[in-house]
Amino acid sequence: MTSALRVVQWATGTVGAKVVEAVVGLDGFELVGAYVYSPDKAGRDAGEICGIAPVGVTATSDIDEILALPADCVVYAAQGEMDPVGAVADICRLLESGKNVVSTAVTGLIFPTSLGAEVAEQLTASCVTGATSFHATGIEPGWAAEVLPLTMSGLSRHIDSVLVQELMDYSTYASRDMLVDIMGFGQAPDAEVPMADGDLVGGTFRAPILLLAAGLGVQIEEFRYRRQVATTSTGLEVTAGRIEVGTVSAQRFGYSGLVGDRPVITIEHITRLGPDEAPDWPTGRGWRVEIEGAPSMSMQVDIARHGEDETEQGCLGTAMHAVHAIAPVCAAGPGIVTFLDLPMIIGTGTVA
Repeated sequence: MTSALRVVQWATGTVGAKVVEAVVGLDGFELVGAYVYSPDKAGRDAGEICGIAPVGVTATSDIDEILALPADCVVYAAQGEMDPVGAVADICRLLESGKNVVSTAVTGLIFPTSLGAEVAEQLTASCVTGATSFHATGIEPGWAAEVLPLTMSGLSRHIDSVLVQELMDYSTYASRDMLVDIMGFGQAPDAEVPMADGDLVGGTFRAPILLLAAGLGVQIEEFRYRRQVATTSTGLEVTAGRIEVGTVSAQRFGYSGLVGDRPVITIEHITRLGPDEAPDWPTGRGWRVEIEGAPSMSMQVDIARHGEDETEQGCLGTAMHAVHAIAPVCAAGPGIVTFLDLPMIIGTGTVA
C-alpha cells in the first residue's frame, strides 16, 4: 500500500482553505502543517481556520517550523502578486529544505522564464539543492489558457491563431482593494490604475502565452496589450461596495503574442459587475477557446452551471488543480516542471 503524501498548506485564504479541505478529505494525502500570516490564526487548528472540523494540525507563522517539518509537498497559495520577489524567496527556501512545491501564487511562475532568466535559474538551483520539483498552476492562467488549447492543438494540421477568453462576473468579489484600486472598477474610465498599465499587466499574460508558444513551437516576436472599459448608467451595489454612475462597471482587456504583425496567441478577460453591463460584449460564465486553422475549433467551458457563485467555484477549481498536481510533481525529477513536462493532471479519487 502506497503511503500518503505529506502536505503542508502555505496560506489559508480562500484558495488555501479549499486545499486543506481537499487534502483532508481525499485518500492519498496527509495534512502535516499549515503556515499562516495573521497572528489571529497562528496557534489555531488548521481545520477550524478553514471552516471544517479540527484536523489536529496547528497553524504557525514561524517559517522555521515549516522548513523543519518532514513533508513531501507544500501548496504555496500566498497572495504572491503583491510581493513576487518575496514569494520566490519563500518558495526557494521550501525547495531547498527538501519539499516539492506546487504554487498558485505569482502567475508568471507558470512559465518562470517569463519573469526573467534569473528567476528560473534561482528556482532551478534551489531544486537541485533540495532534490525537489517546482510547479505553478491555477485556473486562468494555469488551466484554461494552457491545458485547454494545448489539448485541442493535438487535432490541428495547422494553426493560424489561438484565442482564450475568460468570462466572469465580479459582482460578488469581496476585495474592494483588488476590484477598485488595482482593476479600476468604480473609477473614471481614464483613471491611472494598474490594470491600465500594459507593462504591469503583461506579467500575468506573458507566462501562459510563452508556455503555449513553447508547446506549439512558435517564436513570439512582440507583445501587445489592449483594454476597453464600459461605465454604469444606473450605479451598482456589489459585494465590494457602491459603484457610482459613470464609473467603470465592465472591462475587456487582453494580451497578444505576435509573429510579425499577426496576433498568434491572445488571452482576453471580459469581466463585469453584473450581467447587464456591456451587454454587447461576449457573455457567459467560464472560458472559451477558439483556434483558427485546420480544423477550426471552438470550446466553451461553463462554470457555476447551477447558480453557484462563480468566483467561489473558480477558487475551488484553482485549489483542486493544485491538489491534483501534488502526486505527479512529487514523482517528477528535480527542477521546474510545467504543464509541458507533467503527465495529464487528472482528478483521481473524486468520483463518489
